[in-house]
Amino acid sequence: MNEFNGARLRLIRQFHNLSLADLGQSAGISKQFLSRLESGGEGISTQLAEDLAARLSVLPEFFFMHGGMAIAEEQCHFRSNLTTKVSLRQHARARGEILNQVVAVLDQHLQLPDYRIDGSDPDSADAIEEAATRFRDTFGLGRGPLSSMTRVAENAGSMVINVAGLAPDIDAISFATARPLIALNTDNRSGCRQRFGVAHELGHLALHTGILTGDRLTENQANRFASALLLPRTTFASECRLAIRGTRLNWQGLSELKLRWKVSKAALIFRGRQLGILSEDQARAGYIGLKRHGEAIQEKEDAMVPSEQPDLLNDSLEVLNHELGIPLVAIARELRVTAGLLSDLLQRGKVNMDASNVVSLDRLRRNFAY
Repeated sequence: MNEFNGARLRLIRQFHNLSLADLGQSAGISKQFLSRLESGGEGISTQLAEDLAARLSVLPEFFFMHGGMAIAEEQCHFRSNLTTKVSLRQHARARGEILNQVVAVLDQHLQLPDYRIDGSDPDSADAIEEAATRFRDTFGLGRGPLSSMTRVAENAGSMVINVAGLAPDIDAISFATARPLIALNTDNRSGCRQRFGVAHELGHLALHTGILTGDRLTENQANRFASALLLPRTTFASECRLAIRGTRLNWQGLSELKLRWKVSKAALIFRGRQLGILSEDQARAGYIGLKRHGEAIQEKEDAMVPSEQPDLLNDSLEVLNHELGIPLVAIARELRVTAGLLSDLLQRGKVNMDASNVVSLDRLRRNFAY
């Protein structure tokens, strides 16, 4: 058997958002001993490996797997509160590691869309605007509203996934891996907020290759890209005037713009000020008005902008299952995790645990055109 890999134990512990003390208490061992296990300073007995595996919803072999590159910090981009705790970021990053392994299995068997997001330098506001314009031109998106931001991201070669269990502070997280992942926190997120989150993560992927993000500068740059992508300057600058009546905001006009562009009124006001259509006083009045009307977090039209459902992952899993005879339980076995863990992570519902007809992925390596 291969040597115990303590980094794998740390990965799955963080996946479950457990501290060393939490897991140590559950397993009846000290957090100091557990820390030495993770750092490679202690060996592990077969009994303890089996016990930890059962507690963490993996197979014992999970801890003895080697190879593959962990996701580096600069490959991980969050759309979150800048004060989000480190432990919650580690938790989200660990979930991204497992998601990346799932997507790697899909890429082994299916011909998925090529990744085609060109890198750009975010050295000025104009450069970011131009990067968003090039993105639209690359995919023939024109200058009007985007019917599905999620489908745009998938056609660009990224994998968009709704993920359970992310902290409330985190809207979305992207991973600049071989096939980039955009993981969305769907808990109580409006369709507008979800769309902006996808566009924001595309901004990180386009602007911040190899750059550590999470500070105010890189977040503002990704927000600028998202605004420019969703609300192109050449088109929206003229339409935005619908939001003004005389010297005051036209709330009915803002509502109409929201339903047309599928972007929150707060984002519309921000973009209008960014383009110089709205004055500082008008934008301030808009934010105060939203708060006064109880729309600072949820806006009254939110229910009229449905959430977008990612298609690429679900369609890929269906092709694997029905065309190649590779169900989710086989992918779980390949990753050395339980089918229940994978089903919960991917929000797939109840999984048939009968493995009697499961195809071995070690013996089946072929491409299938998606």
